[in-house]
Amino acid sequence: MNIHLQPLSFKKYSSILIYMFLLMAVVFGSMEIYFEKVYGDLARIGNFPERYFGWRSSQPGIPNDLLKDSPLDEANILVIGDSFSAARIWQTKLVADGLKVGTMTWSELKEKEALPSDLGKTLRISGFKGRYVIIESVERLFQGRMMALSKAQLHQVSKTPFVVDTNFPLYPFTSRERVSWSKLNGGAWGVSALYNSIKLFLNLPQNYLKSGAVQAVNFDGCQLFTHRLCNYGIFVEGDFDKHTFNSIDNVLAVNRNLKAEGIQPIWMIIPDKATVYLGYGKFNKYPYQNIWQNFAQYPELLALDLGTEFVNKSRTVKDFYYPNDTHLSVNGSLYMGSVMEKQLRNVMANQAKSVSP
Repeated sequence: MNIHLQPLSFKKYSSILIYMFLLMAVVFGSMEIYFEKVYGDLARIGNFPERYFGWRSSQPGIPNDLLKDSPLDEANILVIGDSFSAARIWQTKLVADGLKVGTMTWSELKEKEALPSDLGKTLRISGFKGRYVIIESVERLFQGRMMALSKAQLHQVSKTPFVVDTNFPLYPFTSRERVSWSKLNGGAWGVSALYNSIKLFLNLPQNYLKSGAVQAVNFDGCQLFTHRLCNYGIFVEGDFDKHTFNSIDNVLAVNRNLKAEGIQPIWMIIPDKATVYLGYGKFNKYPYQNIWQNFAQYPELLALDLGTEFVNKSRTVKDFYYPNDTHLSVNGSLYMGSVMEKQLRNVMANQAKSVSP
C-alpha cells in the first residue's frame, strides 16, 4: 500500500520552527534559573552548576577605606603577589594596623612571572623606600615562578623602574545572588552543566568526573563547606599537576639580593585548595615536596607554615576556601591577613631590638 505524505505548507513549517525555538528558549531559560548565576571560577570553567557548588554562607563586609593601595614611593611594605593578593582583601589587616601597603602582581614584572636578578636595586630605582617585601604565590605556581628566575638571569635586566597598576577588582561580594539576567551562562554552558550533574548524581568513579580544567572529587566535605552537593569538592587540575618543588637555591638568591638593599623579604606560599582539603600531595602526578618544610631548613628565610595554618583553620571555618573557586573566601583572606600582620609585627619588633643600643 502506497502512502503519500503531503508536503508541509509554509505556514505549518513556520509554526513548527517557532514552537521549537520557543521550547528551546523555555528549556534554556529554565536552566538559567535552576543552575543560577555563575560566581566561582571552577564552576565557570568546569561547567559545574552554581546551584550545587555555590557557597551559602555570608561573608564579612570590609570598610571601603581599608581597600586601598599606596603608591610605591609611599609604601613601607610592598606585596608582590598573584590573584590571592590582587583584590587587596588580606592586606586590609595591615592597612588597619596603620601600615602603608603597595601591591603589584607577578604579571607586572618586567620579565612576566619572573623576578629580575637585580630585584632589590630595581625596587629602589622605582622609588620604593620601605624595608619589607612580601612575596606571595599560590603553591602550584611557585616552582615555575622560581625557575623563571634562572631564565631572567641569562640576559641583562634593564634597570628601569617598575610601573605598578593601582587599579584592582571591586569590593568583594558578601553574599551570592541566586538569579540574575545581567549576564547569562549560555545554552552550551547549561547543557554541559546538566551533563556534569547527571554524572555526579550517578556517583561515577573519579576518572569520569573531570570537566575541562576542573576535577570533581568525592569526599566528606559537609563539615567543611556549605554548598548543596557537599559530598563532592571541585579543584583546578593544576592542583594535581604541579612539578616537584626544587628551586630553593633561587629562593635563597632572591632573599640575599633583597637583603643586600636593606629589604627584608617575607615569603608567603599559599597552599593549593587540594592540599588543604585532600592532603599533601594527594592525587599529585609528580613526587610531592612540602615547600614549607623545605623553607624551615633555612633560618635566613622568613616564611610561615601556611600549610599547617590553613589545614587547621579550614576545619573550624566553613568555606575557608570557596567551594566553587580556587581562592580563599573573604573569611579565609581576612584570616590570612591577621596571620601575616602578626608575623610582620614580630619581625619589626625583632629587628628593632637588634639595632637598639
